Amino acid sequence: MAPSGVHFAHFAAEYEAILAQAQAVVAGFPPLLRDMAERLLPELGGATFSRIAALLPYWLADLLDQRPPPAGARPGPGPGQPGALSLANLLGWWSYLLQDQLLDSERDGPERLPLAIAFHVASVRRFQHLVPGDAAFWDAFESLSLASAEAHCWEQRRHFQDLADLDREAPGPGAFGFDDLDRLANRSALLQLSSVLQLHLHGYGQDDPLHLALRQMVHHYAVGRQIGDDRTDWVDDLKKGRLNYVSARIARRMVDQGAVQNYAGLDVERMVGYFLYDDELFAAIQQAAVAACQRAAQSIVPYQPRYLLALVDDLLDRTVRSYQTALRSRRRLRGVFRPLQPSS
Repeated sequence: MAPSGVHFAHFAAEYEAILAQAQAVVAGFPPLLRDMAERLLPELGGATFSRIAALLPYWLADLLDQRPPPAGARPGPGPGQPGALSLANLLGWWSYLLQDQLLDSERDGPERLPLAIAFHVASVRRFQHLVPGDAAFWDAFESLSLASAEAHCWEQRRHFQDLADLDREAPGPGAFGFDDLDRLANRSALLQLSSVLQLHLHGYGQDDPLHLALRQMVHHYAVGRQIGDDRTDWVDDLKKGRLNYVSARIARRMVDQGAVQNYAGLDVERMVGYFLYDDELFAAIQQAAVAACQRAAQSIVPYQPRYLLALVDDLLDRTVRSYQTALRSRRRLRGVFRPLQPSS
């Protein structure tokens, strides 16, 4: 089922066209890579973030068409350019998704690494065709790529074999660094690439207020989305030996409040039981997600980009509805889990 929202519905045909172009790219891969990619295309193409990566150039083009060009700007690119940017952005995003599966220890992750490389090469080639030898864009490309890689490298270091391993981290006041929301957003930094290039092609410098506003919007959107995903996935992630934003805050809170003496005293069931009764922490995590959505909207509301605002409004609406659903679940589950008593 396709995601709802005017920002998706108005560009359904464009998205299908971009998928068809991506399928043509895959058809040109060597046999083993082609076979693997063709099996994965329904999964990759159906992902909500794939739609976002592909349609960002169209949503931004709608905004740029309503604004006078900046002083001294070169003539705008032709009407086919959003599609070319969309394809480059989508292929790059698929490379990121496959690498993310590998880093998250997904069962098929290592097998898919060569395909991630192939998508990366295909994406870079298309960006290079749009801006051959343009140092400003490629500097941004390098910076965003390194920011994303660094964030993933940091997160990998937060994997553990046993929760007792967390005692050796000796964290400071924060939740193992997961409260650094910039780092949380940097995982998805490459999502900004098409916007950086599109604005550059329209004559907007990287210090232009619109350029900065759009990058901030994507940044805060990624934070809000990641917190929402982590609230849903934290138990499964923890069972796989991975901390995320939510589980890190729960673990730190339990030690700080004396629910356990140290991290060795934690297990998944105890953390679930504790979190069910910590309404303050539950509300604080929701507020962090809502605040990120609000910052995303505030970043761009002066420019009134209708489709980008619809994207953010949709995330905020889903964040609120997910919270309300979780509240109802908490009430039911409190009949199963007793409050956790502080350790002696």
